[in-house]
Amino acid sequence: MVNLYQEIKDGRKTNEWRDASEYWSRILAGEPRSTFDMYGYGDAHKFTPEPSEAWFVVGYPKGNLPRLEADITALIFHRNSDQFEIQFDNVREVTE
Repeated sequence: MVNLYQEIKDGRKTNEWRDASEYWSRILAGEPRSTFDMYGYGDAHKFTPEPSEAWFVVGYPKGNLPRLEADITALIFHRNSDQFEIQFDNVREVTE
């Protein structure tokens, strides 16, 4: 079984995917999902990500610790899969 936390921590996993739901559209792209069709975004539209940092935790740990923090380098909307690809680097582990 792949340990995704360790894969991200070790730099082997450098992107994460989320459905382009209304929730993730507002959080990641800063605009409602309904505007994507209105603007005619292409097959792979690159956004300037609204958040500049991502956190990764396993489960619901107290105080969100330990966690991984990473800098978001790109946010790409893939129309064919209706998903966001979040690319990141500069991963660091926070334990306290």
